[in-house]
Amino acid sequence: MISYQRITEETMAEIAPFFEAYACGICDNTVGAVYQWRDIYVSYYAIVGDMLCIRANYGEYGDCYTAPLGKGDFNAACEANERDAKALGIPLRYCVVPACAIPMLRMRYGERMQVESIRDWADYIYLADAFRTYAGKAMHTQKNHVNRFYRDHPDAKTVIVSDEETERACLAFLDRFREKHPEFSPLEQNEWNGAKDLLLHRDKLGQTAACLTAGGEIVALSIGEPKDDMLFVHVEKAMPDVSGAYPAMAQAFVKCFDAVRYVNREDDGGDAGLRYSKLNYKPIELREKYLVTIRDDT
Repeated sequence: MISYQRITEETMAEIAPFFEAYACGICDNTVGAVYQWRDIYVSYYAIVGDMLCIRANYGEYGDCYTAPLGKGDFNAACEANERDAKALGIPLRYCVVPACAIPMLRMRYGERMQVESIRDWADYIYLADAFRTYAGKAMHTQKNHVNRFYRDHPDAKTVIVSDEETERACLAFLDRFREKHPEFSPLEQNEWNGAKDLLLHRDKLGQTAACLTAGGEIVALSIGEPKDDMLFVHVEKAMPDVSGAYPAMAQAFVKCFDAVRYVNREDDGGDAGLRYSKLNYKPIELREKYLVTIRDDT
């Protein structure tokens, strides 16, 4: 029987190549997101031939599998998941399944599949040029905030994190950010821990980190990765008491990637405040992801 093992800093090197394909443009199929959330979701993996299988705990849905990734035998990977689920005594469920994987799962499971779109998992997709310019009526509010930010901070600049000194300053920024949010929930605390971890291992994981400085102090930070024509933003933090820092950082980060056409700012996890903010940036698409439950007919 194939053994599933924890996703760790050491094992990421083995599984990272499986995320090189576009894989439907969802954040769950990127190195940064899988690494950042590996402990929060208690993520395990197995490699079956040339396919990657991941098992993760999705809260109320329990342990689930993501749709297998790779160039190998899709059915063999599904069989490994089926045996693992049976050994653990858990229902066979596939989580955060992109639309492109539904037909492959349907070919294997047919009418045994129950498919449910989960709104909290939907990725927010934007045009990159909309962030670069904040032009038009729809982005008028963001543009006003950014203009005010640069009026208040004429020395503000964007800095790519490429040396230890800037890295230490970004870590100190994250600590200050944490102090500003004493009401952190356990989930938010884990997400903050993941952000620091992603920053520290950005080069090994193929991530780009950029910060926004004002008055010589970091006031915002973003971390993400481009894949094909899409930029995936895994981390976006700004000091809440610095007006306009969030939209200024969002714009500055996209401007670091000339070739991307789209921006994926990930899902909102069901958080009302985050949903309101992400919708305010006028997404062109909410990319649906699905929970697929396989009925046991045996």
